[in-house]
Amino acid sequence: MKKNFDNAGVASFHMELFLMNIVQRQDIIDLARTDLAKLLLDYFDMSPSQQAYIATMTPAFKLTTGNGIAETWESGQYIQFQKDAKPPGDHYKDMVVLDPNMIINTADQSNQEQSAPIRLPISIWIRYHLQ
Repeated sequence: MKKNFDNAGVASFHMELFLMNIVQRQDIIDLARTDLAKLLLDYFDMSPSQQAYIATMTPAFKLTTGNGIAETWESGQYIQFQKDAKPPGDHYKDMVVLDPNMIINTADQSNQEQSAPIRLPISIWIRYHLQ
């Protein structure tokens, strides 16, 4: 059964993901890495506007976000996910995706003798603004 694409639904998905056997979990991790749109559409109940948004995500965004999600799960961590409540009236929505590892890895490239940093979880925040 598909989960709601909200805070509770994503938390429930995470719990189920980490209770799966390693092969099932790796299949979902691989799907995040190779086809983020399919993962979202297969495992979450998306509204028509959410489906339209997914269809417009650039390949680069899907690749970097999917890799960040996959690496977070491979490190045994949950994605930091926050979806704000939709306000009444006219508003617009934006999504903030922060992968602290992209910042750390870029800064650390000059010092290759340093040991591999600990994977920090990717953070996704969906927020609404009044117009």
